[in-house]
Amino acid sequence: MTESDRATAPDVAGDANGLGDAIAAVEREFGALFVRLRGRHRAEAYEFDPQVPQFGYLMISALARRGRMHAGALAEVLQADKSLVSRQASQLEELGLLRREQDPQDRRAMYFAITDEARRRWTELSERNQGTLRSALADWGEKDLRLFARLLHRMNEI
Repeated sequence: MTESDRATAPDVAGDANGLGDAIAAVEREFGALFVRLRGRHRAEAYEFDPQVPQFGYLMISALARRGRMHAGALAEVLQADKSLVSRQASQLEELGLLRREQDPQDRRAMYFAITDEARRRWTELSERNQGTLRSALADWGEKDLRLFARLLHRMNEI
């Protein structure tokens, strides 16, 4: 963290009102982070393919990271309604970015999987984004990065 970052970061340690103010500061920062992330996801979806909505890009990302999945499992991972996943899958399939595969264990069930073209595009964009993040965090110390990762992990467990 640079000196200018420290100057603009919320001072949760020195607040007179203690824990309540510290929690409020975390809430404000999460709000700002969520707004930025939504904007980045929207931009990434457009860069991936201008015809792919943000939720479609989230589906492709989940399938790229986890491999093929049933609609219900994908809906659970994305915390979305199964009907939304199915509708979006149809659009992605029409664009040649998703395919349906029959489950060999249950012929009535289908898996969703991304196509080779979707994998290529997603990998290229993902690698570019990782480079951007690495550059942004390059001046953070390893100790700060490990602490940040641990704290994010704790937050994700809530």
